[in-house]
Amino acid sequence: MNFAENLKALREKNAMTQEQLAEKMEVSRQTVSKWESGASFPEMEKLVQLTELFGCTMDGMLKGNMLQANRDEAKVYDEHGNWVARTGAAATCICILSLAAQMLGEYISPSLLGESGILFLLCALIGALLWIRLGMASSHFRKKHPYVEPFYTEEQKEAFHHKYMSFIITGVGILIAALIVVAAIGTVWQQKDARMELVAEILFFILVAAGVTPIVYIALQASKYNVEGYNADNAWDMSEEGKENGRRIGKACGIILLIAVICCVMIHELTGSSARVAGIPLVIGGILCGVASMILNRRKD
Repeated sequence: MNFAENLKALREKNAMTQEQLAEKMEVSRQTVSKWESGASFPEMEKLVQLTELFGCTMDGMLKGNMLQANRDEAKVYDEHGNWVARTGAAATCICILSLAAQMLGEYISPSLLGESGILFLLCALIGALLWIRLGMASSHFRKKHPYVEPFYTEEQKEAFHHKYMSFIITGVGILIAALIVVAAIGTVWQQKDARMELVAEILFFILVAAGVTPIVYIALQASKYNVEGYNADNAWDMSEEGKENGRRIGKACGIILLIAVICCVMIHELTGSSARVAGIPLVIGGILCGVASMILNRRKD
């Protein structure tokens, strides 16, 4: 590719019009148009200014292939979005199954696995660490790729829409089936005892995990296809107001979760409650974090 094609590719990648680029370069729009059509060539001073503006090398701008670079970035973005969807779904599934694992542990060894809550804590820890890793990786990716040229075609979006509906319907269907199955077990099982209740509860959480997981997965996939939203969010996050907004929400959520953890420890130590009961403040804390984020978010779309 030549300079004219690369300049146009870089400008479009950064969502800039010819007028906006001309204003930054302190030239007329006609001058930028001539650069992109190959009718004229900028002076060395302007070339250096362009490389600094777009964060590329002189060789890359003059002899590179910025269109191919955009395609490579689109591939990286798509792969990252798929990884986020898989990881988020797996983390959610593990967190839900931690409750089933703890119930089974309490039945097998009430004194060891039941009172310690080790199975619940271990599974919940794995799920939480996966979410933390996902958040850190996504934050790093956003900083490295602040803008991605929208590349999904209407055909691809339409095909995904059909897939989206199928996943949502399947997930909701499994969740409804979970209630039906548990009710059926209670009806069919003639003698209601601890074993029957255990089987019903464990099966319920397994089915809930099976229903929620595809919903989380397809919801994260939907976010991937919204490239325009990704770019808008990055533009907001990198602005001074956006950074201050993020710090404000982060402090509030940090305080809420710290109080929730303290409450969990106090409930467990002072009352001797099971891990399921002691973990209730964490659930409430997570809900409050979501509420606080919505209240404190000052972004105006």
